[in-house]
Amino acid sequence: MTAAVPGGLRERLAAVTGVWEGSYTHLSPAGEVRDTYASRQETRLEGDRWYERIVYRRPGHDPEVLDFRARFEGGELRFDDPSFEGRAVLVEGRFLVFPYRWTADPGTEVVELITFADDDYKARLWQRFRDGRLEGVTVIEERRVPGATAEVWR
Repeated sequence: MTAAVPGGLRERLAAVTGVWEGSYTHLSPAGEVRDTYASRQETRLEGDRWYERIVYRRPGHDPEVLDFRARFEGGELRFDDPSFEGRAVLVEGRFLVFPYRWTADPGTEVVELITFADDDYKARLWQRFRDGRLEGVTVIEERRVPGATAEVWR
């Protein structure tokens, strides 16, 4: 396990920018596998702005690309574009807790926990709630691609 990164959230995220390859596994509340597929995540930090691109690679489908932007505010990372809102906080220097929601689906809430096992390996866990009830869980495992850099987009 990695030690906490001195300084807080910005320093932790700066230490893990880059390109990550991984997989998503969606589970029912009872633990049954609903779907699994590969992914690519690209992250970069510019001043007080965080940029994140996720490419979902579902078998038999064209890649799906989602871009997210956030800014540091106090001790939090705030995501607040017209379709997506959330905030992330760092706990104990290596756990990122990230509750969020899609504005088009106000009955659904997601709580994401990101564990930085070290600077090149992380695990993410989503809990999805619809109208206050657990709808499903997603397990994401990712490894950083050595030497790869994130594409610059605005």
